[in-house]
Amino acid sequence: MKRTALIMAALMLASIAAFAGNADIERATVKIFTVSNTPDFTQPWQMLGQSRSTGSGCIISGNRILTNAHVISNRMFIQVLKNGETEKYVADVVAVDHDCDLAVLTVKDKTFFNGVKPVNIGNLPKLGNNVKVFGFPLGGEKLSITEGVVSRIEVTSYSHSYESFLTVQIDAAINPGNSGGPVISDGKLVGVAFQCYDFSQSIGYAIPASIVKSFLGNINGKSYRGFPTLGVSTQNLENESYREKLGMTKKQSGVIVNTVEYNASCWDVLKQGDVILSIDGVRVANDGTVPFGSLGRIDLSYIVKTKKSGEKLKMTILRDKKVMKVEAMLRKQIPVIYGQLYDVKPVYYVFGGVVFIPLNGNYLQQMWGSWGERKQPANLMNRMLSEYSTPEKQEIIIVRQVLADETNVGYEDFRNLVVTSVNGAGIRDMRDLIAKIEGSKENYLEIELEGRDKIVLDAAKSREASPGILGRYQVEFDRSENLRVPELPGVLK
Repeated sequence: MKRTALIMAALMLASIAAFAGNADIERATVKIFTVSNTPDFTQPWQMLGQSRSTGSGCIISGNRILTNAHVISNRMFIQVLKNGETEKYVADVVAVDHDCDLAVLTVKDKTFFNGVKPVNIGNLPKLGNNVKVFGFPLGGEKLSITEGVVSRIEVTSYSHSYESFLTVQIDAAINPGNSGGPVISDGKLVGVAFQCYDFSQSIGYAIPASIVKSFLGNINGKSYRGFPTLGVSTQNLENESYREKLGMTKKQSGVIVNTVEYNASCWDVLKQGDVILSIDGVRVANDGTVPFGSLGRIDLSYIVKTKKSGEKLKMTILRDKKVMKVEAMLRKQIPVIYGQLYDVKPVYYVFGGVVFIPLNGNYLQQMWGSWGERKQPANLMNRMLSEYSTPEKQEIIIVRQVLADETNVGYEDFRNLVVTSVNGAGIRDMRDLIAKIEGSKENYLEIELEGRDKIVLDAAKSREASPGILGRYQVEFDRSENLRVPELPGVLK
């Protein structure tokens, strides 16, 4: 009888503690109101117009609010509202990383944080752990709490950036508006809700606490260093004949390097044909995986994503059938073609009515819809999927369209064509294109395009006609702002 009473008392205390913990999390969960203005990548001198959206977040240490990057992307104005209150506060962005879809906000008026116990960040949850998702999904104004269990942990592609990071799958519903809300287990944040799939029911995905900690650790004062990458493409070596040809022994395993991105972490460290045998002292399997504790194995990129930019990474490689040890200084990679861009205006340049832009995923999706619709032109998608940065090529420049004028007659139907050269010289990036056009001393400007088509312009006549063409089509400037003011932050190389 006495033992039963003790058990009942213990259960009651646990219930009270859980209720108190829930109350703290509820007070720390906030609703985020964002006014955004998305750039028009098809007409890069204008914007698509103002829109409003909501999301969720939670208060963490240091008077900060943790949320998703996509909740505040292309923001013009942000407000936050504590659960159960009516006054909205203006918020500012401290740091944002669109690759891992995380952001940190703060509020200048520190009274906003009064009476709130910050949410503590825990560790990577285990399979089968019970979790609760807090947030403000669409369909109501009140705080929503859903429950589920952790059903899978693996490296997957994040829908906001198409970059691959560790992901926690849970069988709790995550709906629009839930994004950025805390995923809680045992009173601590083990993830941040961020995406779901339309075709699935009661399946949601969270950014794990380990990625959150790395993100916060990459915030250095007022700057943010971002997640590093190796900057290489690799092929698995599950075929025995391929391994034998490379001179690998029965005890050796790894992946072969196919390309090394210019100026990436492994530039001048790895070469095409190198076999990565181990990374950070961890042996790489022939299928490109590494051990991952009780969860089995995981993609080798996970090890790199646990590091900070500026750290050194040791690797054991096989080069020309000889085992070598090499070391790379990790840094964030700048791709030749961006899959998605946020918080920056499009880059463009207009000469003689010819509109030049760098190829990027935003343009392809605004023109032809989402990747799932598969309507993008094959030549541009092939570039998107296979191009990598070299010293000679750091952007793919295309002719977006030609603003018709008597000086460019016959070219008005030219669009979405890759520029291969100007007056016979290859193009490195947008700045290089401009330098070659404006620095040319030739009477005629010859722009060669993929497929051997050419645009040939009278240089003097086109230069003279350019202001009138811009005025007629209501284009204020002949180039984007970060080409006019070089020190402005942007995506230019």
